Amino acid sequence: MRKRCFMWLAAFAIAVPSVSLHAGVRLYDLEGFVTACLASSSKLTRPVCECTAKKAAKALSPMGFQFLTATLRKDKEESLKLRGKLESAELSTAGEFMSTGPAECAEELKRSR
Repeated sequence: MRKRCFMWLAAFAIAVPSVSLHAGVRLYDLEGFVTACLASSSKLTRPVCECTAKKAAKALSPMGFQFLTATLRKDKEESLKLRGKLESAELSTAGEFMSTGPAECAEELKRSR
């Protein structure tokens, strides 16, 4: 029983980034984040955006992640809708994430070369 429970938890942890809420909305749409990240700045590379997406998925709630993605896409309607649903601490964390996330990833990628 314990082994089965552990295996279920492990499978769930692996599947979380691609789990759908409803109507096809993904909790953590990593590729959507990467696309928005690349479009938001000509200085950000795909590897930096991919790393940043993974960090954001770990650091933010699903709604905070969606808010950040909408903000990067410059989707004002979606950003405002999500802003109204987020607690102030969550909103602050999501809003500040891009000031540190990409720089951390760029440094990590630089060290790994």
